[in-house]
Amino acid sequence: MLSSNVRKFAGGYIHSLDSKNRITVPRKWRFQGDDDESAYLAIPQPVGYIWLCPPSKVAQLEEKMESILPSDLEGQNFIMYVMENSEMVYCDKSGRIVLTPALIEHAGLEKQAQLIGMFGSWAVWNPDRYAKFKEDPYSLDIGSKGRRLLNVMEKIWKTGMM
Repeated sequence: MLSSNVRKFAGGYIHSLDSKNRITVPRKWRFQGDDDESAYLAIPQPVGYIWLCPPSKVAQLEEKMESILPSDLEGQNFIMYVMENSEMVYCDKSGRIVLTPALIEHAGLEKQAQLIGMFGSWAVWNPDRYAKFKEDPYSLDIGSKGRRLLNVMEKIWKTGMM
């Protein structure tokens, strides 16, 4: 049974990216307020998409990242990578978020963005890249740094520590 107190993100949408780097968030994915509780943390993922986390998911990530010891250099490197490249994004009154040029470049976005619900979060993909990923998740070249980041992320998420 689905918990009623946690926002769910389901479905897939293709939306245009406008000249001001804005995309429209699906109405059912939007928050009612316009304060810090209605912000998403946009995190570039090594596979080449942008992961958008609502406050509940950010709290989970924060708890796990705070459990990483300062002496864990690989874990600290991961935290710095994530936070250096992430941005807080907010919906305007029309339900749009602004993506930074760095996030747009990372995801390879041009005129369109594919928004994919991921249950407790959602993703923004270049539609062509997403089609390749769906066909074969291992077909995208993420390089050795990308693989290392994914491995560290998996360890953190599973255990909360390195």
